[in-house]
Order: sequence, then structure tokens, then C-alpha cells
Amino acid sequence: MFSVATGYVLDILKNNPEIQELLIQIDGKEKPERAYNYPGLNHPVKKGEKVILNTAAVKLGLGTGGRHFVVPEYSTLGSSQFPGHIMKLRYTPWQFPVLAAEEESSPYHESLKDCSTLGGTPVVIAPLHSMLPGIILGFRALHPNPKIAYIMTDGAALPIALSDLVRDLKKKKLLNLTVTSGHAFGGDLEAVSIPSAILAAKQAGNPDLIIIALGPGIVGTGTAFGFSGVEQSWYIDLVFKLQGLAVVTPRISDADLRERHLGISHHSLTILQLSNHPAYLGLSKRIPEPLLNQIMDKLRSHQLIESHHWYLIDDPPVEEQFRQYQIQVKTMGRTISEDPWFFQSSVTTGFLAGLAAHGKLSTLEPILE
Repeated sequence: MFSVATGYVLDILKNNPEIQELLIQIDGKEKPERAYNYPGLNHPVKKGEKVILNTAAVKLGLGTGGRHFVVPEYSTLGSSQFPGHIMKLRYTPWQFPVLAAEEESSPYHESLKDCSTLGGTPVVIAPLHSMLPGIILGFRALHPNPKIAYIMTDGAALPIALSDLVRDLKKKKLLNLTVTSGHAFGGDLEAVSIPSAILAAKQAGNPDLIIIALGPGIVGTGTAFGFSGVEQSWYIDLVFKLQGLAVVTPRISDADLRERHLGISHHSLTILQLSNHPAYLGLSKRIPEPLLNQIMDKLRSHQLIESHHWYLIDDPPVEEQFRQYQIQVKTMGRTISEDPWFFQSSVTTGFLAGLAAHGKLSTLEPILE
């Protein structure tokens, strides 16, 4: 079930309280390889230390997860003082307790007991982690100093510490609050479920914008429903029920060589088909006509124009936004110059959410059949 190896630490490449990136000399290998260690689950390792590694991701040649992981030592003595009673990674040898926002000893317990409304707060739902900066900067183009909360679901990576992107956004004060939901862990707040996470973000930070997205490392199988982001269809319905405004980020690209992801991805089409309530979506006026026509053909063939609210958006260019804040991000290994419409669409969505927050949806140009 596990693929393991032993080795020793040659160097510590990155050293954060939440995660260490290490250079490891694996026993029996000629070249050193990279690995992650989570000090919160293990202990901070040092140069020269002998470690055991989970090597499955590298053997499978996976993308975001393509690093070895240091296996926690059973001899490491943990604290007997636990912050809370809600277990993450339940019923595994690595289960550990956290203080969830919902439980009685939490300062948010009372406010969450009967809370059931977002009061119209826009909630952006995004299928990929790499969309975060574009959404945030698109929103900031209309809100100079907004409060923004990010809810990381447990559909992909579980430790939020894995995300250099989140660390960078928080360091630059572009992201104010993180909530890790379900078995995801390490956020500013922990939550048992997605609806609780949404409401906890609202109660704790009173954000102008809430973003729900998976962490790094999604799963896809090339089948209709076998992908991590399918969960977003019920997030649309959930936000509707909680009296928020669901804004969905369409996955758009003319650089992905897989036919199912060209134009607008089949993932986005499936999510929109499965939802029971309409979402708000924007297409940038900057999209070249051939690509826009390709997108529109797919939307028509799946009868999605009439079932959701679509708008053509005059949004700011993604290159300027990313340059201003020195954002470095890739999607599926592609940079902004290699896949510009993917990143532009995240800015479009953030900008649309900003217009919604200002009550200006009625001023937009709707896309009609």
C-alpha cells in the first residue's frame, strides 16, 4: 500500500514553521531528491538526520504532489494538551485533534449555533487552486482594501501548508483569513463542514469576498464525474441556500492540448449541469473571437446559457495585475504567458464578484441565447 525509502537530509531548502522542503540523499540512489516535512505532524528535521520517506507520488510521476514526504517518527513525543476535540484524518494512525470553529470551546460557537445566512456576500467558487490570485486581484480592482477569506476544501491536498501561493498572498496582505474544512487542516480556522466553514468565515472576518477552492493537487480521470472539482456543483446550491451570491470561475484555456479542456473545460460544464440553482459567470471581452466562439458553442450544446447568468465583462488585464503584485503562479505547469486566458478568466470572475458586491450586476451586458 505504501512505497517507502530511507535516506538522510542533505540540505533544508525552505524552512517554515508549517512545512520544510528538503534535499534528501535516498539510500541506494545516486542523485539527491526533494521531499516535504510537516513539523506539526512530526518535528522540524535537521541536516544529516535520517528519515523515512513516502515515495509513491514521485514513483507515479504526479504533478503538484511530485515530492517525497517524510513519515512521522513514532518515537516523537507529542503534547498531551490538545486544543480541541474534533479529529482530522479520523481513524488513521495520523489522526489529530483541532479546535473547530463550531465546537463549544470555540469563540465562534454561540454565533454559529443559529447562523444560517450570508446576507448577500459574494462567494466565488473556483475549480483550481491556481485561480486564487487572479480572483483576489480582480476583486481588488474595484475594492482597494477588501477583506477576503479563503475556504480550502478537502478534495485535493489536505495541509494548507503545502500552498506557497497562500503563504505569498497572506504575506502580501492580499488574503486575510483561511478556513480549512473537513479533513483539510492548518487554516486560521478549522471547520467540520463546508456550510460551517462559510458561515465561520463570515462571523470571524466579516469578509467582503469569500472564495471556496480546493488545495493544490486535484484528481482527474477523464470521466464525466471522476474529478475532485465536481464538489463545486453543490457549493453553488449551498451558497444559494445560505443567501449568498454564487459566482463561478469557468476553467478556460486555448493552451491545454486535451480536447475535453479546450475552450471551456468539461469540468466546468459538468459542475454547471449538476447544480440546481443558477450561478453568476463572466467571460472577458478580451477573449479572442475564435476562442469565445468555441466556448459559446459548448455552452449552447450543453444548454447552459439559459440555466445560469452569463455576462461579458470589461475587466482589467491579468498581466498588469500580476506584475503589480509580483505574482508567480502556474497551472498544470503553464505560466501566464503560456495560458493567458486561464488566468484572465480568474481575474474576470473576481471583477464580476466586485461588481456584484457594489450592486452593479444590472449595468452589465448579459449573454443571451
